Amino acid sequence: MYINHRELRVFLAIARCGTINAAAQTIGMTQPALSRSLKRLEETLAVRLFDRHPGGMALTEFGYLVQKHAELIEFENIRLAEELRMMNGAATGLVRVGLVPSAISSLLKLALAELYWVAPDIQVQVIEGAGNQMLDLVANSSVDFAIIGQVQSDIPEGVLTAPIGHEQVCVVAGPNHPIHSKPELSLSELKKHRWILPEKGNAIWLGFNNLFRRAGLEPPVPFVTTNSVHTLKTMVAEENYLSMMSRVIFSLEEKHRLILPIPLDTAHWQREILLARRRNRNFLPATRLLLSEFEKQAKLLAQPA
Repeated sequence: MYINHRELRVFLAIARCGTINAAAQTIGMTQPALSRSLKRLEETLAVRLFDRHPGGMALTEFGYLVQKHAELIEFENIRLAEELRMMNGAATGLVRVGLVPSAISSLLKLALAELYWVAPDIQVQVIEGAGNQMLDLVANSSVDFAIIGQVQSDIPEGVLTAPIGHEQVCVVAGPNHPIHSKPELSLSELKKHRWILPEKGNAIWLGFNNLFRRAGLEPPVPFVTTNSVHTLKTMVAEENYLSMMSRVIFSLEEKHRLILPIPLDTAHWQREILLARRRNRNFLPATRLLLSEFEKQAKLLAQPA
């Protein structure tokens, strides 16, 4: 059986648009020509692909199966074109990546700098958010992949995670916080002070809760939660708040002694950096290039200075 790829393109247009008229406008064909193309495909496959109704066209059970395979063929055609352009030194395409704030601070700048030298025509869209938000974006294919920290929430169905590196997380305070004047610090002492943390869903919460519960203590309730890194750093640097941050997030403030790790060994820990991607999803060359740069930079950062 020979299946005409142009007829598959027509089929996908109808499936996505929902009507013959909209599909014809989308791919630049007349309605009669498009209807004839669909009829030939149904005759070749010997099945009905759509149920016709006054509101448009709805896929049959057979149609859903054909759609799955037609989209795979479409993807492979796009990937072939991208592979050829990359061999010619002209890789292009849009890559959508989801990142937690610490990945932006530690990996993004380095990865993009390397990518630009290899493939300057690639476009990158960056979406920032908490780890659980990034997992949802991966699950619904809003991003091609995400770089996140460990999360407390369940991993959505169809999403795979794998470690690609580590980063240090610390309890921090401003330079004038009274915590620095304590001759002997303890976790019990930390419970007495005001805390500001990222909103729940951020990987920081996992370390925050574990820090106290491993010592048999109930974690303190944060006085403030926020989804803004700027707010976190401002309140810690200028007010008497404690917080917990990835060290790369406040590296500049630490250099100028605006935010400092507290001198308590148990308040420093390493967390994994994870790659999140869809199960069984093939990446276009542009996506593979950017992902390889993230993985390379994560390994370099993990090496001892």
